[in-house]
Amino acid sequence: MKKSLIALATLATISGAAMAQSSVTIYGRLDASVGANKAGAPATAQSTTQLESGLLSTSRLGFRGTEDLGGGLKAIFQLEGELKVDDGTAAGFNFGRMSIVGLQGGFGTVKLGRHDTAFDDIRDITVSSALWDSEFTPTKIAYTNNVGGVAVGHVADYSSRASNQIRYESPSFGGFTGGVSYGLDENAAQSRDVTAMNVRYRAGGLDVGLGYQEQDNEVSAAKREYTTLAAAYNFGTFRISGGYNMAESGMLESDGFVIGANMPMGAWDFSVAYAYNKSENAGVDSAKSKGLALGATYSLSKRTRLYGAYMTGDAENGAGTEIAERRLYAVGVRHDF
Repeated sequence: MKKSLIALATLATISGAAMAQSSVTIYGRLDASVGANKAGAPATAQSTTQLESGLLSTSRLGFRGTEDLGGGLKAIFQLEGELKVDDGTAAGFNFGRMSIVGLQGGFGTVKLGRHDTAFDDIRDITVSSALWDSEFTPTKIAYTNNVGGVAVGHVADYSSRASNQIRYESPSFGGFTGGVSYGLDENAAQSRDVTAMNVRYRAGGLDVGLGYQEQDNEVSAAKREYTTLAAAYNFGTFRISGGYNMAESGMLESDGFVIGANMPMGAWDFSVAYAYNKSENAGVDSAKSKGLALGATYSLSKRTRLYGAYMTGDAENGAGTEIAERRLYAVGVRHDF
């Protein structure tokens, strides 16, 4: 009996140690709102009342975990997919937002699978205080080439994620970090690889970075290149973020900027942002777009907040004629778990 108790105690100790060395977390976010959206040509665009999912941030379900391999080395994984709160869509659910496995240690982090590109990290800085990097962020009108089915004349905006991706993130060297990602197209008949890289510096309230991304296409004139310079600063009583974005595809070039600010007041957080983009085709003006957004959130707890926001913007052709517009407003609730 005594030997059995000792054996059970030893087994419990070993199991406890093993469990302490690895962890798996189930997490998610549910975001639903009521409002209206209007997008398209000014003469024909109609406002649609909607109960929408994921306007403040995408509703999602995910799993992430680590295993301590010893010597400072860890195995990591993460799976994350989009949910639709408005209709409860589950058929066809996949982990398209993130699906990676990798290793982490003193050398940095290596991730394999579908993930945000290294460039996306820097673009995120530009809009971190511009209506919380949400569907209300004014780049959603200023940087896009398609507004309600109307082709505007800009270089199409970048792909924020890439499949079949190899990604490396360096450790911090006095606040400086670097990253590179490469997504393979895995098709011998075409070349649509996605290559991205970044350099970033973080210290105190300052966050600044430079990012580059190249999206290949088998037609060389359709290859797209993006460069972004971003900065954000937290002053404590308020936060600001902004960035300058350049995009090229053949003879078409787009240059734009975004600036935003957040001001917390107790449980409230108010935000305002503006974005502008201009394009030229072979040196001739082809499009201009702008967007303005206002919003506020109210935290009921650390995991639940109410929000309301409004975004408006329009696009003009090279001659200065308005060809598209968008208006979006909504009030909603978001809960994290």
